Amino acid sequence: MKRQITEAELEQAFERIAQAVDRAGKEHEADFLAKLCLALATQLPSIDPITEAIRAAEEDLKKP
Repeated sequence: MKRQITEAELEQAFERIAQAVDRAGKEHEADFLAKLCLALATQLPSIDPITEAIRAAEEDLKKP
């Protein structure tokens, strides 16, 4: 059975990613995030979770 990330781990991930984005700087922010996403994508079994994550992120950005 595949283990799901806990809420606490999700918070840790957010903090670590935010700190890494800060270290990358504004001029490299988009490139860093794209490279991070691709590195994480290599851990997935197919493109389906990537497609769903993109959809979910786009929907979340539309929220006020």
